[in-house]
Amino acid sequence: MTQPTNINEISQHIGSADNFTGTAYIQPIAISESDPMMVARVTFEEGARTVWHTHTGEQVLYFLEGNGRVQVDDKMIDANPGDIIRIPPNTRHWHGAHPDEKNRMRHLAITNGIVTWLEPVPEEIYRS
Repeated sequence: MTQPTNINEISQHIGSADNFTGTAYIQPIAISESDPMMVARVTFEEGARTVWHTHTGEQVLYFLEGNGRVQVDDKMIDANPGDIIRIPPNTRHWHGAHPDEKNRMRHLAITNGIVTWLEPVPEEIYRS
């Protein structure tokens, strides 16, 4: 895994509107040179979330700040700081700030494999 000597050299960028609803900031922490693997700190502003997606490898989410929500297939999971959620390979899911979170939510995303982005999460599913 490659990691710069000064973590501040890694720039944060806004997540694409094709892959996120609302505003999310992505800061890569470590990227593998040989495998499709990345560790990133992702910050979701109020109401922000990913679209449905899958990864060819496992994804691990470690919640750092604020309350989050993850849906894996039909299972809705509310997450608090300190929670760890493991998403199996090739499993349709989304994640983001909890609909009741008035501040930002931040997690580390440890992503293995190639991501396939799907359709947006409807508001009624996000808030259910």
